[in-house]
Amino acid sequence: MTTRGWALGLVAAGVLGGAGFYGSLPAKSESAKDHPVPVSALATTTLETAATDCGRLTPEELALSSSREETVSTRYVLEGVAGEALLPVTGERACIGVFADDEASKVTLLTPSAMRVPTQLVPRDVDPGTALSRADEVAVGKVEATPRDLTTMPGLYRLRIEPAAGAERRREGRRGATVVVNDNNDLALHTWLTDNLVDARQTTEIHAQARDGGKPLEKVKATARIYHENGTLVLTREMTALGNGDFGLKIRPTQLGRFGKVIIDAEGVTASGLQFKRTGLLEIASGVAGGRLMRIAGERLTDRGLEVDLEYIVTRAGRFHARANLTTADGKPVAWAQAAAEAAMGRHVMTLRFDRNLLAPGKLALRDIELTDVTEFPGVKSPTRIGTYAVERALQ
Repeated sequence: MTTRGWALGLVAAGVLGGAGFYGSLPAKSESAKDHPVPVSALATTTLETAATDCGRLTPEELALSSSREETVSTRYVLEGVAGEALLPVTGERACIGVFADDEASKVTLLTPSAMRVPTQLVPRDVDPGTALSRADEVAVGKVEATPRDLTTMPGLYRLRIEPAAGAERRREGRRGATVVVNDNNDLALHTWLTDNLVDARQTTEIHAQARDGGKPLEKVKATARIYHENGTLVLTREMTALGNGDFGLKIRPTQLGRFGKVIIDAEGVTASGLQFKRTGLLEIASGVAGGRLMRIAGERLTDRGLEVDLEYIVTRAGRFHARANLTTADGKPVAWAQAAAEAAMGRHVMTLRFDRNLLAPGKLALRDIELTDVTEFPGVKSPTRIGTYAVERALQ
């Protein structure tokens, strides 16, 4: 993939939303085959300065902890366009940009009724409405785009790119044009990961769903292009229909480096019969975690608050971070706590401390319990997890 095309692809999705993680496994790690040992037998290697913290958990923070990393795109990208191309448009405020590597080429755009659409040259440091016009993305050539105030007719537009006289002799080494269409409407491609910062030995799932006005579309084909962090294409695979317009693909990110990229191309037909295309982007951060979360080894209520011991095994010395949310039995947010430790190889325990002043009466539960190896950036989460855990013994 070309450097320019890669940069264009990265911003094609128009990312909305934030990163988060969800999913739950049984309270005891499914991979924890080691026999439990008493807490007193575990090493506790902490930082020189106590690295524990807690605070009141808001509904927004709880929702973020349980959310998934998602991008939303109303755009699509076509690369290497030469000659003619059909461009489906579904909105009345669409913006079409052509990033041509040949400044002398002639760009002609026709409406579904064969009327010519005006285009204008746009400086590379000005956004023509596609968010893809910065100088570092179009180092050579020209940018032509439709006017921002243009009212578009839904349907198939025809794009024709004609090289200048004598240009055929110079075409060797040229990449063709990159075309970006931003429909600017309610038909959007939602793409997400079931998990990120994942241990490369574990699988993660890529999902895509096209929604028109919030309603999933069924007549869709979705293809995932998966790239190593150096831009090398690793895999192209058609995604599997899972029902209700959801398309999925399981991958094991062992060949993607620390920051792999997934570009998802979706095409289909709306409920009203209009053809559409959308392009989405996801980034997969992965690595090999040097620690595994094993179990909740103890809980107790002290004068200062609730303390919960997490047992973990370190297979590669480093720095580790643990976090969990505390809720009522019916899921209302109470508090969060986190801790950090530097640990050598072996079994360890890390203690999460929830301030007594933040505790709510009644039954409580721990959820979103995670251990992350933060020795290097980005951190990598433990390949073993602990699901929702009812706090009982300490509150009796």
